[in-house]
Amino acid sequence: MQKSLFLFFILILGLLKSQTFTTFTSAGSQNQYVPVVFQGFLQDGGHRSLNISRPNIHNNRNWLAHGVASITAIGNGWGSGGNSISLHNFTNGFETDSPTSKVISFVGRVLSDSGTNNIIVFLRGGTTYYTDGTVVSNTGSYQDVSGYHNLNAVSINDALYNLPKGSYYSNYDITAKNVEFTTSSNGNVGIGINNPQYKLDVNGTIHTKEVKVDLTGWPDYVFKANYSLPTLEDVEKHIKEKGYLPNVPSEKEVLQNGVTLGENQKLLLEKIEELTLYSIEQNKKLKNQAEEIERLQVQNKELKKEYTKIESLIQRIERLEKQKTNNQK
Repeated sequence: MQKSLFLFFILILGLLKSQTFTTFTSAGSQNQYVPVVFQGFLQDGGHRSLNISRPNIHNNRNWLAHGVASITAIGNGWGSGGNSISLHNFTNGFETDSPTSKVISFVGRVLSDSGTNNIIVFLRGGTTYYTDGTVVSNTGSYQDVSGYHNLNAVSINDALYNLPKGSYYSNYDITAKNVEFTTSSNGNVGIGINNPQYKLDVNGTIHTKEVKVDLTGWPDYVFKANYSLPTLEDVEKHIKEKGYLPNVPSEKEVLQNGVTLGENQKLLLEKIEELTLYSIEQNKKLKNQAEEIERLQVQNKELKKEYTKIESLIQRIERLEKQKTNNQK
Protein backbone atom coordinates (compact mmCIF):
# COMPACT_ATOMS: atom_id res chain seq x y z
CA MET A 1 0.00 0.00 0.00
CA GLN A 2 2.74 2.41 0.94
CA LYS A 3 4.59 1.50 -2.24
CA SER A 4 1.44 2.24 -4.31
CA LEU A 5 0.99 5.61 -2.62
CA PHE A 6 4.62 6.43 -3.23
CA LEU A 7 4.31 5.60 -6.92
CA PHE A 8 1.09 7.63 -7.09
CA PHE A 9 2.78 10.71 -5.63
CA ILE A 10 5.73 10.26 -8.01
CA LEU A 11 3.27 10.20 -10.90
CA ILE A 12 1.51 13.36 -9.68
CA LEU A 13 4.82 15.15 -9.21
CA GLY A 14 5.85 14.11 -12.72
CA LEU A 15 2.62 15.48 -14.16
CA LEU A 16 2.96 18.71 -12.23
CA LYS A 17 6.54 19.06 -13.38
CA SER A 18 5.58 18.43 -17.00
CA GLN A 19 2.92 21.15 -16.77
CA THR A 20 5.18 23.70 -15.06
CA PHE A 21 5.45 27.02 -16.88
CA THR A 22 8.54 29.18 -16.87
CA THR A 23 8.94 32.71 -18.19
CA PHE A 24 11.33 34.16 -20.73
CA THR A 25 11.55 37.43 -22.65
CA SER A 26 12.15 37.24 -26.36
CA ALA A 27 15.10 39.08 -27.88
CA GLY A 28 14.71 42.01 -30.26
CA SER A 29 12.07 44.75 -30.20
CA GLN A 30 8.28 44.76 -30.21
CA ASN A 31 8.38 45.85 -33.86
CA GLN A 32 9.98 42.53 -34.80
CA TYR A 33 9.33 38.81 -34.94
CA VAL A 34 12.40 36.96 -33.68
CA PRO A 35 13.25 33.22 -33.96
CA VAL A 36 13.06 31.39 -30.65
CA VAL A 37 14.06 27.71 -30.68
CA PHE A 38 12.31 25.18 -28.45
CA GLN A 39 13.41 21.64 -27.73
CA GLY A 40 11.37 19.30 -29.91
CA PHE A 41 11.72 16.10 -27.90
CA LEU A 42 12.51 14.98 -24.37
CA GLN A 43 15.76 13.49 -23.17
CA ASP A 44 14.15 10.05 -23.17
CA GLY A 45 13.56 10.39 -26.92
CA GLY A 46 9.84 11.17 -26.86
CA HIS A 47 8.43 14.13 -28.77
CA ARG A 48 6.53 16.80 -26.88
CA SER A 49 3.97 19.46 -27.58
CA LEU A 50 4.51 22.91 -26.13
CA ASN A 51 2.42 25.87 -25.08
CA ILE A 52 3.39 29.53 -25.18
CA SER A 53 1.10 31.96 -23.39
CA ARG A 54 0.59 35.47 -22.11
CA PRO A 55 -2.17 35.78 -19.50
CA ASN A 56 -1.87 39.58 -19.22
CA ILE A 57 -2.22 41.68 -22.36
CA HIS A 58 -0.78 44.71 -20.54
CA ASN A 59 2.44 43.03 -19.43
CA ASN A 60 5.57 44.87 -20.79
CA ARG A 61 3.26 47.41 -22.46
CA ASN A 62 -0.45 48.16 -22.66
CA TRP A 63 -2.33 46.14 -25.29
CA LEU A 64 0.79 44.22 -26.26
CA ALA A 65 -0.18 40.55 -26.55
CA HIS A 66 -2.51 38.01 -25.00
CA GLY A 67 -3.52 34.40 -25.47
CA VAL A 68 -1.99 30.95 -25.88
CA ALA A 69 -0.35 29.08 -28.75
CA SER A 70 -0.15 25.26 -28.68
CA ILE A 71 2.33 23.64 -31.04
CA THR A 72 2.94 20.01 -31.94
CA ALA A 73 5.75 19.30 -34.38
CA ILE A 74 7.69 16.36 -35.70
CA GLY A 75 10.82 17.43 -37.52
CA ASN A 76 12.28 16.30 -40.82
CA GLY A 77 13.29 12.87 -39.45
CA TRP A 78 15.67 12.43 -42.39
CA GLY A 79 13.36 10.62 -44.76
CA SER A 80 10.83 9.25 -42.28
CA GLY A 81 7.95 11.06 -44.00
CA GLY A 82 6.43 11.82 -40.60
CA ASN A 83 7.31 15.50 -40.58
CA SER A 84 4.41 17.79 -39.72
CA ILE A 85 3.46 20.84 -37.68
CA SER A 86 0.16 21.80 -36.11
CA LEU A 87 -0.47 25.17 -34.49
CA HIS A 88 -3.51 26.12 -32.45
CA ASN A 89 -3.08 29.86 -32.23
CA PHE A 90 -5.40 31.87 -30.02
CA THR A 91 -3.32 34.99 -29.60
CA ASN A 92 -3.67 38.62 -30.44
CA GLY A 93 -2.51 42.05 -29.40
CA PHE A 94 -2.05 45.43 -31.03
CA GLU A 95 0.71 47.08 -32.99
CA THR A 96 0.81 50.17 -30.77
CA ASP A 97 -0.33 51.07 -27.27
CA SER A 98 -3.95 51.33 -28.46
CA PRO A 99 -6.76 48.77 -28.92
CA THR A 100 -7.72 50.50 -32.17
CA SER A 101 -4.37 49.90 -33.89
CA LYS A 102 -3.49 46.97 -36.16
CA VAL A 103 -4.10 43.52 -34.65
CA ILE A 104 -0.86 41.57 -34.24
CA SER A 105 -0.57 37.91 -33.27
CA PHE A 106 2.38 37.18 -31.03
CA VAL A 107 3.11 34.15 -33.24
CA GLY A 108 4.55 35.08 -36.62
CA ARG A 109 5.75 31.75 -38.04
CA VAL A 110 6.47 28.17 -36.96
CA LEU A 111 8.91 25.76 -38.62
CA SER A 112 10.81 22.56 -37.95
CA ASP A 113 14.56 22.64 -37.49
CA SER A 114 15.71 20.23 -40.19
CA GLY A 115 18.96 19.43 -38.42
CA THR A 116 17.85 18.89 -34.82
CA ASN A 117 14.05 18.29 -34.95
CA ASN A 118 13.62 21.27 -32.66
CA ILE A 119 10.77 23.76 -33.14
CA ILE A 120 11.51 27.31 -34.30
CA VAL A 121 8.83 29.84 -33.38
CA PHE A 122 8.98 33.45 -34.54
CA LEU A 123 7.60 35.40 -31.57
CA ARG A 124 7.05 39.09 -31.17
CA GLY A 125 10.28 40.51 -29.76
CA GLY A 126 10.82 42.33 -26.48
CA THR A 127 7.91 40.45 -24.92
CA THR A 128 7.65 38.20 -21.85
CA TYR A 129 6.06 34.78 -22.35
CA TYR A 130 5.14 31.76 -20.28
CA THR A 131 5.96 28.30 -21.64
CA ASP A 132 6.00 24.67 -20.59
CA GLY A 133 8.65 24.01 -23.23
CA THR A 134 12.41 24.28 -23.09
CA VAL A 135 14.01 27.28 -24.79
CA VAL A 136 17.16 26.23 -26.66
CA SER A 137 18.03 29.53 -28.35
CA ASN A 138 16.74 33.08 -27.86
CA THR A 139 19.30 35.46 -29.31
CA GLY A 140 17.28 37.20 -32.02
CA SER A 141 18.81 35.08 -34.80
CA TYR A 142 19.46 31.40 -35.42
CA GLN A 143 21.53 29.19 -37.69
CA ASP A 144 21.16 25.45 -37.23
CA VAL A 145 24.08 23.03 -37.25
CA SER A 146 23.08 21.56 -40.60
CA GLY A 147 23.12 24.95 -42.30
CA TYR A 148 19.53 24.68 -43.56
CA HIS A 149 18.27 27.65 -41.56
CA ASN A 150 19.86 31.07 -41.27
CA LEU A 151 17.13 33.05 -39.58
CA ASN A 152 17.06 36.63 -38.38
CA ALA A 153 14.53 39.04 -36.88
CA VAL A 154 11.95 40.47 -39.30
CA SER A 155 9.45 43.32 -39.17
CA ILE A 156 6.02 42.58 -37.70
CA ASN A 157 4.66 44.00 -40.98
CA ASP A 158 6.47 41.41 -43.08
CA ALA A 159 3.79 39.82 -45.32
CA LEU A 160 5.13 36.32 -44.61
CA TYR A 161 4.46 36.63 -40.88
CA ASN A 162 1.67 37.46 -38.38
CA LEU A 163 -0.61 34.39 -38.13
CA PRO A 164 -4.21 35.31 -37.20
CA LYS A 165 -6.23 33.38 -34.63
CA GLY A 166 -6.96 29.84 -35.79
CA SER A 167 -5.65 26.31 -36.21
CA TYR A 168 -3.03 25.53 -38.83
CA TYR A 169 -1.37 22.47 -40.31
CA SER A 170 1.64 22.11 -42.58
CA ASN A 171 4.56 19.78 -43.22
CA TYR A 172 7.61 21.90 -42.43
CA ASP A 173 6.73 25.55 -42.24
CA ILE A 174 3.63 27.53 -41.22
CA THR A 175 3.63 31.10 -42.50
CA ALA A 176 1.03 33.69 -43.39
CA LYS A 177 1.45 32.73 -47.06
CA ASN A 178 2.20 29.01 -46.94
CA VAL A 179 -0.21 26.85 -45.01
CA GLU A 180 -2.10 23.68 -45.92
CA PHE A 181 -5.09 23.79 -43.57
CA THR A 182 -6.63 26.52 -41.39
CA THR A 183 -9.63 26.79 -39.11
CA SER A 184 -10.13 30.34 -37.91
CA SER A 185 -11.78 31.52 -34.71
CA ASN A 186 -14.84 32.81 -36.61
CA GLY A 187 -15.63 29.32 -37.95
CA ASN A 188 -14.13 29.81 -41.41
CA VAL A 189 -12.06 26.99 -42.90
CA GLY A 190 -9.18 27.52 -45.31
CA ILE A 191 -7.32 25.00 -47.43
CA GLY A 192 -4.09 26.48 -48.75
CA ILE A 193 -5.13 29.83 -47.18
CA ASN A 194 -4.05 31.18 -43.81
CA ASN A 195 -6.83 33.72 -43.27
CA PRO A 196 -10.06 32.33 -44.81
CA GLN A 197 -12.72 34.95 -45.50
CA TYR A 198 -15.52 32.44 -46.17
CA LYS A 199 -16.92 29.36 -44.44
CA LEU A 200 -14.80 27.33 -46.89
CA ASP A 201 -11.95 29.14 -48.63
CA VAL A 202 -9.88 26.95 -50.97
CA ASN A 203 -6.75 27.88 -52.90
CA GLY A 204 -6.79 25.02 -55.40
CA THR A 205 -9.01 22.57 -57.24
CA ILE A 206 -12.07 21.00 -55.57
CA HIS A 207 -13.06 17.49 -56.67
CA THR A 208 -16.56 16.51 -55.61
CA LYS A 209 -19.50 14.46 -56.83
CA GLU A 210 -22.08 17.15 -56.19
CA VAL A 211 -22.40 20.84 -55.31
CA LYS A 212 -25.66 22.20 -53.94
CA VAL A 213 -26.22 25.96 -53.86
CA ASP A 214 -29.12 27.68 -52.10
CA LEU A 215 -30.43 30.62 -54.10
CA THR A 216 -32.99 33.39 -53.84
CA GLY A 217 -34.90 33.74 -57.09
CA TRP A 218 -34.53 32.02 -60.43
CA PRO A 219 -34.70 33.61 -63.90
CA ASP A 220 -38.08 32.23 -64.94
CA TYR A 221 -39.08 35.92 -65.04
CA VAL A 222 -37.71 35.83 -68.61
CA PHE A 223 -40.81 33.86 -69.63
CA LYS A 224 -43.23 36.34 -68.03
CA ALA A 225 -45.43 38.33 -70.40
CA ASN A 226 -44.10 41.64 -69.05
CA TYR A 227 -40.42 40.75 -69.54
CA SER A 228 -38.68 43.20 -71.83
CA LEU A 229 -36.63 40.98 -74.10
CA PRO A 230 -33.87 43.06 -75.70
CA THR A 231 -33.82 43.03 -79.45
CA LEU A 232 -30.96 41.31 -81.19
CA GLU A 233 -30.02 44.67 -82.63
CA ASP A 234 -29.68 46.07 -79.08
CA VAL A 235 -27.63 43.03 -78.02
CA GLU A 236 -25.37 43.46 -81.03
CA LYS A 237 -24.91 47.15 -80.25
CA HIS A 238 -24.03 46.39 -76.59
CA ILE A 239 -21.48 43.75 -77.63
CA LYS A 240 -19.83 46.14 -80.10
CA GLU A 241 -19.67 48.93 -77.51
CA LYS A 242 -18.84 46.95 -74.35
CA GLY A 243 -17.37 43.67 -75.56
CA TYR A 244 -19.63 41.43 -73.42
CA LEU A 245 -23.30 40.48 -73.05
CA PRO A 246 -25.79 42.76 -71.26
CA ASN A 247 -26.23 42.07 -67.51
CA VAL A 248 -23.13 39.83 -67.51
CA PRO A 249 -19.95 40.86 -65.63
CA SER A 250 -17.00 41.87 -67.76
CA GLU A 251 -13.69 40.00 -67.86
CA LYS A 252 -12.13 42.74 -65.71
CA GLU A 253 -14.80 42.33 -63.02
CA VAL A 254 -14.46 38.54 -63.01
CA LEU A 255 -10.66 38.64 -62.75
CA GLN A 256 -10.90 41.18 -59.93
CA ASN A 257 -13.80 39.77 -57.91
CA GLY A 258 -14.17 36.17 -59.07
CA VAL A 259 -17.48 34.50 -59.85
CA THR A 260 -20.23 33.51 -57.44
CA LEU A 261 -21.35 30.05 -58.56
CA GLY A 262 -25.05 30.50 -57.80
CA GLU A 263 -25.35 33.98 -59.31
CA ASN A 264 -23.35 32.89 -62.34
CA GLN A 265 -25.73 29.96 -62.90
CA LYS A 266 -28.67 32.36 -62.72
CA LEU A 267 -27.07 34.67 -65.29
CA LEU A 268 -26.28 31.77 -67.60
CA LEU A 269 -29.84 30.47 -67.33
CA GLU A 270 -31.20 33.96 -68.00
CA LYS A 271 -29.19 34.06 -71.23
CA ILE A 272 -30.27 30.51 -72.15
CA GLU A 273 -33.92 31.43 -71.62
CA GLU A 274 -33.48 34.60 -73.70
CA LEU A 275 -31.84 32.48 -76.42
CA THR A 276 -34.84 30.13 -76.18
CA LEU A 277 -37.22 33.03 -76.79
CA TYR A 278 -35.12 34.21 -79.72
CA SER A 279 -35.16 30.65 -81.09
CA ILE A 280 -38.94 30.38 -80.65
CA GLU A 281 -39.42 33.69 -82.45
CA GLN A 282 -37.02 32.64 -85.18
CA ASN A 283 -38.84 29.31 -85.48
CA LYS A 284 -42.16 31.14 -85.93
CA LYS A 285 -40.64 33.26 -88.69
CA LEU A 286 -39.15 30.22 -90.40
CA LYS A 287 -42.46 28.39 -90.12
CA ASN A 288 -44.33 31.35 -91.63
CA GLN A 289 -41.76 31.56 -94.37
CA ALA A 290 -42.09 27.82 -95.04
CA GLU A 291 -45.87 28.15 -95.20
CA GLU A 292 -45.55 31.13 -97.56
CA ILE A 293 -43.10 29.20 -99.73
CA GLU A 294 -45.46 26.23 -99.80
CA ARG A 295 -48.36 28.53 -100.75
CA LEU A 296 -46.27 30.07 -103.50
CA GLN A 297 -45.24 26.64 -104.70
CA VAL A 298 -48.90 25.58 -104.93
CA GLN A 299 -49.69 28.83 -106.68
CA ASN A 300 -46.77 28.25 -109.01
CA LYS A 301 -48.08 24.78 -109.87
CA GLU A 302 -51.48 26.26 -110.71
CA LEU A 303 -49.83 28.93 -112.81
CA LYS A 304 -47.83 26.26 -114.62
CA LYS A 305 -51.04 24.38 -115.37
CA GLU A 306 -52.65 27.55 -116.70
CA TYR A 307 -49.54 28.29 -118.73
CA THR A 308 -49.64 24.78 -120.18
CA LYS A 309 -53.28 25.27 -121.19
CA ILE A 310 -52.54 28.63 -122.77
CA GLU A 311 -49.54 27.20 -124.58
CA SER A 312 -51.71 24.34 -125.90
CA LEU A 313 -54.32 26.82 -127.11
CA ILE A 314 -51.68 28.89 -128.82
CA GLN A 315 -50.39 25.81 -130.61
CA ARG A 316 -53.91 24.91 -131.77
CA ILE A 317 -54.47 28.42 -133.04
CA GLU A 318 -51.20 28.32 -134.90
CA ARG A 319 -52.14 25.00 -136.54
CA LEU A 320 -55.57 26.32 -137.54
CA GLU A 321 -54.08 29.46 -139.03
CA LYS A 322 -51.54 27.41 -140.95
CA GLN A 323 -54.28 25.10 -142.19
CA LYS A 324 -56.40 28.07 -143.28
CA THR A 325 -53.46 29.56 -145.16
CA ASN A 326 -52.86 26.28 -147.00
CA ASN A 327 -56.53 26.00 -147.94
CA GLN A 328 -56.55 29.47 -149.42
CA LYS A 329 -53.71 28.51 -151.69
